[in-house]
Amino acid sequence: IYYNYPNSSRSVLSNINIKIPAKTTIGLIGSTGAGKTTIVDIILGLLDIQKGTLEIDGTVISKQNIRSWQRSVGYVPQQIYLSDDTIEANIAFGVKPNDISSERIYKVSKIANLHEFIVDELPDKYQTIVGARGIRLSGSKRQRIGVARALYHSPRVLILDEATNSLDKENENSILKLIKSLKGTKTIIMISHNDSILDFTDKVLRIENNQIKD
Repeated sequence: IYYNYPNSSRSVLSNINIKIPAKTTIGLIGSTGAGKTTIVDIILGLLDIQKGTLEIDGTVISKQNIRSWQRSVGYVPQQIYLSDDTIEANIAFGVKPNDISSERIYKVSKIANLHEFIVDELPDKYQTIVGARGIRLSGSKRQRIGVARALYHSPRVLILDEATNSLDKENENSILKLIKSLKGTKTIIMISHNDSILDFTDKVLRIENNQIKD
């Protein structure tokens, strides 16, 4: 694939060719501006590429099937947005209250190692209000809610964009342990600028100057 931002002649991505086998864990590493997030935005279907194709299991992703593809992807950004609402509503973000599945909420919370904290330490358990931008929760707990949210719709692919970058070492290790526990169950794509946290991945692709270097 090749990609230029609109109204710009500068190539952001050039001759990017990646094949990711299902249920493998892939790392994307590179400095700020190298093109890592742009690659992920293309995989997420957020950007239209000028040349090349995004293919899933041999099917070219187009405007006709992009929503179906996007529903199979869970995304965890560096900064998790939390609304001033309940824990439950933030995990099932965007789902109408009457449509929220408590069973699914409990399941993903257990995977994200949140359930015991919620039921043992929060006054109203899953109905506890998190406060504006999750101010009542630690950074690690906010990231865990982000992971639980990404898992709520049972995605086949999980993308983590610098998901541990704002955490201290202890909390970073805690989140990495969680991600490692998911290895082999889903296709996982991790973006980082720190190769030391990608040592458990099946493959690491180094992005430099808008190309894959190794």
